[in-house]
Amino acid sequence: MTPGILIFLVGLYVLPLALLWLGHHLKRRSDRAKRIFWGAVIGHCIAGTLALFAAMMLPEEWTAQERMRGFLGLWSLLIFPLAGGIAGALKKR
Repeated sequence: MTPGILIFLVGLYVLPLALLWLGHHLKRRSDRAKRIFWGAVIGHCIAGTLALFAAMMLPEEWTAQERMRGFLGLWSLLIFPLAGGIAGALKKR
């Protein structure tokens, strides 16, 4: 298994499962945990939307030098939710 596939699987399956676990009994969690949860959920929704748009690009438009499609389809599923969670943790009330 290549590192790219591993990153893709973590962003597509492991991270949503972690968010599902974190969202369980969200009312009982601290305000900081709530902000982390919602920041990560918003980041994952944005990343999923961008990944879908990148996946719908016509194959004729793909080039070997194209990095944006790979970032949007692979790395954004992991980076955006983590960035949203970090932003939620750092946000002050």
